[in-house]
Parts: sequence; C-alpha cells; structure tokens
Amino acid sequence: MATELRGYAKTISEATGVTNATDLADIEDSMRHDIFHSTLDWQTRSQLMRGAREAWNLVQIMRDPAALAAALA
Repeated sequence: MATELRGYAKTISEATGVTNATDLADIEDSMRHDIFHSTLDWQTRSQLMRGAREAWNLVQIMRDPAALAAALA
C-alpha cells in the first residue's frame, strides 16, 4: 500500500515527479540549506515549486561525480 505524501513532500513531488522518500528528503534538505538558506514556511507555492526543481537538479549533480566536476569547471 502506497503512503500518501503530505506537506512539503507532496509539493516537491508535484514539482519534480519524484516519489522516492529518500530523494524527497534530500530535495527538501537542499531547498532549506542550498536554495532558500532558511525555513520553507515563508515561501509561496510558486517559490516552493521552483525551489524544488532547482534543488532536484542540484541533488542529481551532487550525486554524480562527472556532473559535479562539469558544474565546477
């Protein structure tokens, strides 16, 4: 039985298409620490959606050594 997503995880999933709990947690963490440098509660839905997509791109880059090297070059 699939667990229904709630809160930020639901918004992040809607923005990115990601459903894996680990990925969603990594995206939320990146949004807090890398994208907004703050809590998420003051963001509009539009800002959260955009931030989730930016964070997902960043998470994928950080997981791939070749992509990370290219991003830093």
